[in-house]
Amino acid sequence: MRSAGRFARFGLFAHLVAGLGAHLARAQIELPAGNLSDRIVVAADAGSHWVEGTYDVYLLRGNCYINQGLTYARSREAVLWIERGGPGGEPPHKAIAYLEGDVQINYQQADGQGKAPGAATLKDRTWFGRFFSALPVDVRPEKSVPPPAAKPEVYEHGSAALGRGSPDKVRKAQFAEPVTPPSAIIGPPPGMIRIRVQGRSGVLPGFDGFLNPKTNEWVMIAKSGVNIVVDGVDQFGSIDVDTDNLVMWTEGELLRDADGTAVQTKDKPLEIYMEGNVVFRQGERTIYAQRMYYDVRRETGLVLSAEVHTKVPKYEGLLTLRAEVLQQIGRDRFLAQNSSLTSSRFGLPGYELRSNLMTFDDVQQPRVNPFTGTPEVDATGNPVIDHQKLATSSNNIFYIEQVPVFYWPFMATDLDKPNYYIDSIRVKSDRIFGTQILTDIDAYQIFGIRNKIPGTKWDISADYLSMRGPAAGTTFNYERQTLWGIPQSTSGFVDIWAIQDHGLDNLGFDRRTIPPEKDFRGRILAQHRQLLPNDFQLTGEIGLISDRNFLEQYFEREYDQLKDQTTDLELKKYNDNSSWSGFASARINPFFTETEWLPRLDHFWLGEPLLNDRLTWYEHSNAGYARFKTATAPLDPAQAALWGPLPWEAPTASMRTGERLVTRQEIDMPLAAGPVKVIPYFIGELAHWGEALDFNDENRAYGAAGLRASMPVWSVDPTVESQLLNLHGIAHKMVFETDISYARSTQRLNTLPLYDQIDDNNIEAYRRWFPFFDFGGAPPVPTKFDERYYALRRGLGSWVSSPSTEIADDLFAARLGLRQRWQTKRGPVGNQHIVDWIVLNTDVTIFPDANRDNFGQTLGLADYNFRWHVGDRTTIVSDGYADFFPDAPKYITIGTFLNRPPRGSLYMGFHSLNGPITSNVIATSYSYRMSPKWISTFGTSFDLHDARNIGQSFTITRIGESFLFVANINVDASKGNIGANFAIQPRFLQGRLGPPSGMAVPLAGVYGLE
Repeated sequence: MRSAGRFARFGLFAHLVAGLGAHLARAQIELPAGNLSDRIVVAADAGSHWVEGTYDVYLLRGNCYINQGLTYARSREAVLWIERGGPGGEPPHKAIAYLEGDVQINYQQADGQGKAPGAATLKDRTWFGRFFSALPVDVRPEKSVPPPAAKPEVYEHGSAALGRGSPDKVRKAQFAEPVTPPSAIIGPPPGMIRIRVQGRSGVLPGFDGFLNPKTNEWVMIAKSGVNIVVDGVDQFGSIDVDTDNLVMWTEGELLRDADGTAVQTKDKPLEIYMEGNVVFRQGERTIYAQRMYYDVRRETGLVLSAEVHTKVPKYEGLLTLRAEVLQQIGRDRFLAQNSSLTSSRFGLPGYELRSNLMTFDDVQQPRVNPFTGTPEVDATGNPVIDHQKLATSSNNIFYIEQVPVFYWPFMATDLDKPNYYIDSIRVKSDRIFGTQILTDIDAYQIFGIRNKIPGTKWDISADYLSMRGPAAGTTFNYERQTLWGIPQSTSGFVDIWAIQDHGLDNLGFDRRTIPPEKDFRGRILAQHRQLLPNDFQLTGEIGLISDRNFLEQYFEREYDQLKDQTTDLELKKYNDNSSWSGFASARINPFFTETEWLPRLDHFWLGEPLLNDRLTWYEHSNAGYARFKTATAPLDPAQAALWGPLPWEAPTASMRTGERLVTRQEIDMPLAAGPVKVIPYFIGELAHWGEALDFNDENRAYGAAGLRASMPVWSVDPTVESQLLNLHGIAHKMVFETDISYARSTQRLNTLPLYDQIDDNNIEAYRRWFPFFDFGGAPPVPTKFDERYYALRRGLGSWVSSPSTEIADDLFAARLGLRQRWQTKRGPVGNQHIVDWIVLNTDVTIFPDANRDNFGQTLGLADYNFRWHVGDRTTIVSDGYADFFPDAPKYITIGTFLNRPPRGSLYMGFHSLNGPITSNVIATSYSYRMSPKWISTFGTSFDLHDARNIGQSFTITRIGESFLFVANINVDASKGNIGANFAIQPRFLQGRLGPPSGMAVPLAGVYGLE
């Protein structure tokens, strides 16, 4: 279940404008910085490796892939310069990446549950950037190849991006002391083991040994603290034991050298009994005990009062197994009685799993360097060990802070994460859902699945809402490099959640007591993306929702902020600057207006040079059979009274069907007139609809002629200096832009249904609702507030790749823009870098035929965007928009961001909206780390126009060694709701808190024991 809430009226209109702008604006995506606690993982089909100064250089070819947290980068080729960091990740490890060929950068912003609600995508031919992590960089090419004799072009391009000049002349980033490699460890001869016995401390132990002539058994007794090392046992090299007292048995007399060293064959028995403060080390496994027996040849043993410490994959801490009796029944298998399993580092753990009987497998394998094929060693010369941990247990009780919270009779699982069964527990209480107990459980562990599919996560939700009913669901996430034998990356998820609802929906503002259309409510959402060989991509989605209000009530953030949940399938083929795709969709949610394509074919060809680059050609053609289905009216009479069809829907029938055939072409002629870049262009389109709004077929010829021009202007003054403003020289850069176009169409825009819709479902729902309150009747609203004409005036019809074919009509417009930035240098002396100090962008549109095109006003669509980076941690922001016809919407925002990591951040802002809806909102929020253990956040909003409270939220988080304890109180004035939440989130494998705090929290163990 997700938290509920509802837009206030001013917020809805602002969201309407912002949502429409997201469809119209071409965004420039900037890759956010990764979290230091997220490991950098690199993969490719093939890779070469060499060393340049302090850098390890990797040249990667074929399906190159870089991942850090929720950032994913892909390309055909890549060059990486990796600089290792210090111990504990301070300074962090650095990876400098140059990607080339079909580059795609995906960045997702996670919510509080770790899910990925939304994504930003950047596509380009090349990309250059840096990644930082407190964890070592993990490079995994499928095949290792020798470095090329001559550096390829991609390396030359990457070196140029790195700013090296000649790539063969490597400049060290910093002075590095020469490192002396560790001395080689000479092992015993093949087939032999070496036994070294010495004192545990500076005091030599007392040794006593004798041979039993009847059994030919040599017995050695050592007291007063002894250390014994057995080398050559297996691939891990040695067994290292410290104990107070020791008894050792072997066959035949054990002849020791003067330094206490002896050698014997591996097939001879060697048994050891240890007593008193035993520390037994093998590979990366450490066992602490009071008494222990171990058979070296058979690799079996028995331990009393045991404590085993071993590494956990992807986690910087240790897994601890405690048991009254621990029996080692094989090299990597342990049988524990009355045991406790935890990764807490405290003697009294914050959480643990207790079992009557547990089988624990710790399979250790030496890590092999993929380039050299030899085992990797650490700085001390010891082999680096990878672990696979499996546990099977019975009669399990899960404890948090010594309080039993969960029981399950059986468990069998891979221990690739150090918390068991329960991923999170949340307790909430409010006036809409009542008391809520929400749990997320690991399905692999609860069902005892030992070998889970790599790269997958499967959770089960078990929830109870006292005012609504019981609920349950499941989520399956996957991200893999292969699927069904296809060697390409694939990702996706399935999310199912349902509730037996016996309450009323509260959606805010005159919609607080709405009867649900169904009692059994829920949704199924599945998304899948598969990269296929030869640049094919397969994308599919299933979005089944029980009723029109379910998402808004239970998954409001998804309803308000994410894309519509649809059911469709697309196969796309990329080929340099062209692509084709086949797309099919079905409407399975009748309460939303959607177009079914059965199917639709699209072809794009963008930026193709003609006549030796004198002309540039753009093309988009599509053909499909469509069924345009209008949303059904609400069943609730109160909702139905405030519902009406939109002007582009079918008012007298619920469906329009027929073919749609469209081709749109553009020819550009780039010219240079001194410093001015001039591009005359011509757009032509022929389109056919099998059925328009009047049930008849429709043909349209559309054409536009225009001129785009831009001129850069700049000025530099290196003498400007200000310690107060942190200015060291100023460069003022300006770009003047204009786009003058004249377009004519044989058919008017208002004769066609929007087969390609321009708004999301939540915006369309608001457009049906708000006219009753702001215009005194059902839709449609006056034409000047119709979203189709806003899109038209913004120039949506002049794009060859326009997202809506239907948006095109007569229009004469001249768009004027000015892009400005003031840049300066900041940073330490000798290592300064250029930053944007002030950014100011402005736009305005002139309509020569104002009566036809802009409701009688010559000027319109004026906006600005302002950013002033006062310092590296202080920014003042402001933006605004205005039209000038009567009652036109106008808004302005101004705010300040103060960021003081790691202590906290503060935002203060004012938002003013005028037009059909008026509001003047003051909003402020902060996040503050009060101490190493406590974080608090607070946010509040108030509307000065109506003297009305909007809402508040206060959260306090305690950072525990094992868990994050989050308490939250929120007020939603629109719904008249006050709620309190309490959540327990495992800290392990979590690099960032969710929305309640928004502050970075390092992984447990990254910086040692806090």
